[in-house]
Amino acid sequence: MKIRMSHSLLPLIGAVALTACTAGPPDQEIYDPDEAANRKVHAFNKSLDRNLVAPVARVYGKTVPVRADNAISNLATHLAIPGEIVNSTLQLNFEDVVINTIRFATNTVFGLGGLFDFATAAGMDEDVDTDFGKTLAVYGFPEGRYLEVPVFGPRTERETYGIVVDYLLDPLGSFLPASAQKVTYPLYVVDKLGDRNEYDDAISGVLYESEDSYATARSIYLQNRRFDIGGSVNLDDLEDPYAN
Repeated sequence: MKIRMSHSLLPLIGAVALTACTAGPPDQEIYDPDEAANRKVHAFNKSLDRNLVAPVARVYGKTVPVRADNAISNLATHLAIPGEIVNSTLQLNFEDVVINTIRFATNTVFGLGGLFDFATAAGMDEDVDTDFGKTLAVYGFPEGRYLEVPVFGPRTERETYGIVVDYLLDPLGSFLPASAQKVTYPLYVVDKLGDRNEYDDAISGVLYESEDSYATARSIYLQNRRFDIGGSVNLDDLEDPYAN
């Protein structure tokens, strides 16, 4: 169940997130002052993946029919759209607001509440994935430190605060019945198990086959996140995880 946040708490939590991000030195592309602690968390996350997440995900992939897995993924994506609409509004990106609103309405009505992606089948634009971390970036807040978060894995400091706000800011919380809210979080967990199974080879390659899985995961994550936010990344500015 997602935690709902009252309107009176939203400005307070938002202010904490906005003021807590710390900028790294301007000439340092990877700001990781807590690397020793981050590596310990990374080791914990690897152990958790090796002993629990990956085995369960593989069993999930072998037992859950593809159609059921697709329906779970569709529903999880569908339920995330209202939060994306809120963030696109905060970013003043009204084109994305329109795209996601139309998709949400279409799949709610014609996709049995989001179980089926009727909007994509009908040729509509894909939903625009965004979050509060991107909202912070739009308003010029630095990404801050690199962090390895227990269970969640690689994050920037800015995105970590964004995750907190996204979880607290649940636009559907005021509309879904209590019984439906109780399955929302488990639904997202099951969806992530499906993702872990789908990308098993790539994830296992990074975690268990690379010379330094921490540095490799950090480099890949920062490249992807920066591209996702800015649309480009200078690979020369990032570390080579295999360099001596």
